[in-house]
Amino acid sequence: MVLLSYQLDDAHLVVELSDAVDLDNETAIERELLRLMPCCGPSTLIVDIATPLLTARALGLLLRVRADAGQRGVPMTVVARSETAREVLNAAALNRILRVAHTLAGAELRSRGCLPGAEAPEEDSRTGGLRERLRRGIRTADGTGPGARAVGPYAATSLPRLLPPRLLRER
Repeated sequence: MVLLSYQLDDAHLVVELSDAVDLDNETAIERELLRLMPCCGPSTLIVDIATPLLTARALGLLLRVRADAGQRGVPMTVVARSETAREVLNAAALNRILRVAHTLAGAELRSRGCLPGAEAPEEDSRTGGLRERLRRGIRTADGTGPGARAVGPYAATSLPRLLPPRLLRER
């Protein structure tokens, strides 16, 4: 199996993974990734996942390649452009281990040791940016924000229902 690879710059080698990893092609893809990997640092290997389908075999493959890269002293980051791929990596709790970024520019920053927040934050359409406003300390139109208290049976969840401060004073 031939994987598309190119030099982003002198210190970053990008390898695109465009096919879903399954039982039939897993060993060929792993062999090709290990062949393309630089023999030693400081070059960084960036695996660009172009497919939205990340199987359990793909996750195992990425972890094995990361371990091999670590033994060679080569830093490795993963670019997950697809929302589905990012959700799978997040659900498997591999974001930090694989140093996942959304873009090639973000992967370059991650390879330099920058935190994931160095990329432009994406707006979550389900919450309308509520998490970001709460983190910054900005009150929303309905009075939620810093100083608002979580109430109700779902108060222990990550996004609790919030009682506006004017109702807090009335209690």
